[in-house]
Amino acid sequence: IESLVFVLCVYFKIIKMKKIFLLLIVHFAFCIAHCQEADWKKAEELYAAKQYVEAAGVYADMFQYGESAALYYNYANALYKSNQLGLAILNYERALRLDPTNEDIKFNLEFVNKMKTDKIEPLERFFLSEWLEALGRLLTSNQWAYASIISFIVALVLVLLYLFGKKVWLRKFSFFSALFLLVFSICTMVYAFQIKDYIENNPEAIVLAGSVSVKSSPDDSGTEVFVIHEGTKVNVLSTLSTWSEVRLADGNVGWLQSSTIEKI
Repeated sequence: IESLVFVLCVYFKIIKMKKIFLLLIVHFAFCIAHCQEADWKKAEELYAAKQYVEAAGVYADMFQYGESAALYYNYANALYKSNQLGLAILNYERALRLDPTNEDIKFNLEFVNKMKTDKIEPLERFFLSEWLEALGRLLTSNQWAYASIISFIVALVLVLLYLFGKKVWLRKFSFFSALFLLVFSICTMVYAFQIKDYIENNPEAIVLAGSVSVKSSPDDSGTEVFVIHEGTKVNVLSTLSTWSEVRLADGNVGWLQSSTIEKI
């Protein structure tokens, strides 16, 4: 009996501790949400008062609560208004990575890109690769994953209809529909993983310095091959010490100081 009483006491203490722990988590989450809402309101008021540098500072501090497309977008707006073109483009790009279907982000990014000094004509690409890439940007990584899971579940239901259906037309319809949905499920899951990898391991970067001399080798004494300016997007091919090898959209390759760029 004493052992049973002891076990019950321990059990109820554990239950009590779990409840206290849960209450602390809820309280902590409520405090974070309240602080985030207060900071968001403060940033909007500063932006409305045309205090863009201060608004950008508040938005920057809000990243301690987490990332979102809306936060990157508003931060980019404040940066653009405070004449920080490179950082504005960088954060519009980050916003678009998280919400590729947002028309406001697309419009603002296209608008600020027109203000760049460098007008680089990209190399022509095979139309099919461009089409597949554009298709992948229609949804986020999570949305493609949800589409894959849902289509797979529906395919399983159709397989059951094929196995146990009595009418010939129903079995034919179920078979071909299930086959199509299985292929669709695989393709969408591939898209989901590719987009996730693209976001996490994206080689693209934005030039933040006003003017950058790109060298033929990772050395200050290297020959200058071309000059690029703030806001230009580059692909980072490799890094060596404080230098990064980059490639432009037109195919030009060279080395620049890593401190002059920031990865998206």
